[in-house]
Amino acid sequence: MKISARHKGATAPHSLKADGGRLVEKAVQHIEFGVANGIYPPGHRLVEAEVARQSGLSVGPVREALRLLAGEGLVEIRPFRGASVKRMAPAELIQVYQALKGVVYMSLTLGAISCEKAPARKRLATAMKAVQTASRQSPLPEFLNALTEYYFTLHDIVGNTYLSILVKRLHIHLVHRELAALIGGMDRDHVVDVYRRATSALVKGDAQLAIRVKFSYFDSLIDGIRALDAEEEVPAPKR
Repeated sequence: MKISARHKGATAPHSLKADGGRLVEKAVQHIEFGVANGIYPPGHRLVEAEVARQSGLSVGPVREALRLLAGEGLVEIRPFRGASVKRMAPAELIQVYQALKGVVYMSLTLGAISCEKAPARKRLATAMKAVQTASRQSPLPEFLNALTEYYFTLHDIVGNTYLSILVKRLHIHLVHRELAALIGGMDRDHVVDVYRRATSALVKGDAQLAIRVKFSYFDSLIDGIRALDAEEEVPAPKR
């Protein structure tokens, strides 16, 4: 299956040379799109020849793309076993959400200022509507993609290149999938309500309210992940 579409916001700049660099960048985009859309789920083996065939590229650029993405934490490469989409342990998910709180704090603070302008408010409202629509009508992967796109839209509105790079490097699309797998799904109504209240606060210029809403949500996720991880570690009683 050839994937030609590009997942918006999924890629970030790499230090690459001109011609070969463009091919590697295409391979990176292909893999990131596959991960974001559930074509390459967590733990999926990324066989170089198969990825090359699916992307319409040669093995060389695919191999280099896998190496780059391994450095970014999206792909895991093991000796004699090849590459696979990284699986995130509960402790890693917690660390990502802790890091995300720092990035989102600045994004919401600057986002409230950006939302003083009508075009920014319209873009954020459109992203929020996409989340609401996906929550009602779409399979889980599409709903998760809508949540990820909301983050990318917020950071595009803010216009801070370094914040955008940071949020992309956290691979939110992968984090969302691992979280959904860990907790056995998502309470879509609750998630939509959190995003709706944060969006409403931003549009009104109330960054502090938006921060409180999102931080409360992140903290509840972190507590939930810790609780599930603790349950996994409890040894079964002896009979």
